[in-house]
Amino acid sequence: MTILVTGARGNVGSEVVRALREGGHEVRGSARDATVLELPDAVSLDLTAEAGFEGALSGVEAIFLYPTRARGAVNFLAAAKKAGVSYVVLLSSPDVYEGAADNPIRRAHLPAEAAVAESGLPFTVLYPGWLMGNTRRDWGAAIRVGEPVRLFSPESQFTPTAEADVAAVAANLLTERSYPGRRLALTGPESMTQRAIVETLAEELGRSIEVVTETRSEALARRPEWMPEAVLEHLMDVEEAAVGRAAPVNNTVERFAGRATSFREWARARKDDFAPR
Repeated sequence: MTILVTGARGNVGSEVVRALREGGHEVRGSARDATVLELPDAVSLDLTAEAGFEGALSGVEAIFLYPTRARGAVNFLAAAKKAGVSYVVLLSSPDVYEGAADNPIRRAHLPAEAAVAESGLPFTVLYPGWLMGNTRRDWGAAIRVGEPVRLFSPESQFTPTAEADVAAVAANLLTERSYPGRRLALTGPESMTQRAIVETLAEELGRSIEVVTETRSEALARRPEWMPEAVLEHLMDVEEAAVGRAAPVNNTVERFAGRATSFREWARARKDDFAPR
């Protein structure tokens, strides 16, 4: 059985590839440019194309799907059904079912969920919590050079969730195909404030990390180019709403993977990511 992992270079997709290969499964990874993938079976794939999916889908029985554009991969899923694919695991966002109905992250993910549901293929949707790798993406550069971590809302609470745990659940579903039509929220084992997350990182790194609280306008002024302003505004709204409220914790990861990774365990294993360069 060959399993196609789209977005195989991403933080979650690469972990799905690793989990499946460690389980002895045949894996085909895809990216828009397959040359960025260090895999024996890698294909270039544009999920938004109108046709030309035959090579990527040849011999594929299940798909890990993470479309990054709002068109929802309708043509790709139709081709997948025609090719004999029997299961899809879609990585989505909790913003689809939480918060305001018109939030920009929900709007970005809904087309893919609708496309999968309408494709006629058996599927499961995964909604991972606040990913632990966000710390590396958002704070890593500052920590490596000894600068403060700047936060809009240090006391907002989330459930840090390891990408490898999300991948373990996805790998189980892709191989067992046991929850068709289900939508599963995934969380880490504990609710933590952003300040506590930084403090845990500091403890594992063995050095202090200053936290500076930003105003909304200061956070917007530092907005990375890849993030739309509306998305950052929405994320700050979410953070404000999460102050003083423990984030929900569930046991979905434990049910599929045996145990969930704590943020401290993750930080301890990835200290080099935050070391000076």
